[in-house]
Amino acid sequence: MQIILVLALMLAPITINAEVIDKIYAVVNGELITYSELKNAEIEMSRVIQQQSPGSTEEQLTQKIAEMKKNLLNQLIEQKLLLSLAKEKNYEVDAEIEMIIKDIKKQYNMNSDDELKDAIRSQGLDYNEWLKQLKDTSMQHRLIREEIGYKIKIDNALIMDYYKSNIKEFTKPMEMALDCIYLDKSKYIVPQALTEKIQAIDAELRNDNFEEVAKKYSQLQGAENNFFLGRFKLGELDAKLEEAAKTLKQGEHSPWVETETGWYIIQLKERKDPEVLEYKMVRSDIENLLMAREQETKVKEYLEQVKKDSLIKIYEEYK
Repeated sequence: MQIILVLALMLAPITINAEVIDKIYAVVNGELITYSELKNAEIEMSRVIQQQSPGSTEEQLTQKIAEMKKNLLNQLIEQKLLLSLAKEKNYEVDAEIEMIIKDIKKQYNMNSDDELKDAIRSQGLDYNEWLKQLKDTSMQHRLIREEIGYKIKIDNALIMDYYKSNIKEFTKPMEMALDCIYLDKSKYIVPQALTEKIQAIDAELRNDNFEEVAKKYSQLQGAENNFFLGRFKLGELDAKLEEAAKTLKQGEHSPWVETETGWYIIQLKERKDPEVLEYKMVRSDIENLLMAREQETKVKEYLEQVKKDSLIKIYEEYK
């Protein structure tokens, strides 16, 4: 959910050069939103976008970041409003912060608070400021849970309807385990050498066990042995090899198949047919998904009402 993501990102302390004179972009119930705040949020959100988009091109990343920036000022306004409301509740979150810090230290194999402090300082961050923002964020999360999250109930009929309407999401695709005999193209510059090798393999396959012939001739690299190609779901294998594999029964092998890197004979070692996950196995996942969607809608409605009851002055849009 976008607003929750923004709250999480606000944990990062200010990294802007202290010499920059802050420009005021907005005032929210008497609290300023400055250039350094916006720039810091932009840096952190850009970092998250890059981490969550490993396959994106530079152009795609630039576009995602530009879209994020369009709504950044509004998100910080909402963050300020949530924080002010959370402070009015006077939430006690020390125990929650203690658990978060404990989990962080466990995740990164830290044995003491000093190690955590050193790690935070090594990134140029102030530990006390980091701790303060961690507390602020926890208070905001508590506010959303109490004002919205705890009030959301998802009917069993809606969960079942989603399951039935999206059954493909809960179906494990067919999976195949394949052995192979592989001849590397780079090793057969002379066509006659390739022809002779293929003829020798074909002759032995008529009389001997596939695995024994594969052990003797296959040139597969980077595998647990020289002939086990691997386990593949539909769509994960080279298209030509997948097409050949789908026609095989267990124990059967294909004719020679040419790919960009070489020639294969593949044998179907094992096949698992598509499997529909039982409703009881995925019910809680569906419920969580539907709750998240409903909460996103309710948070937006809640914030729109809060904005109407607040004094907000925007001096300039952030670009």
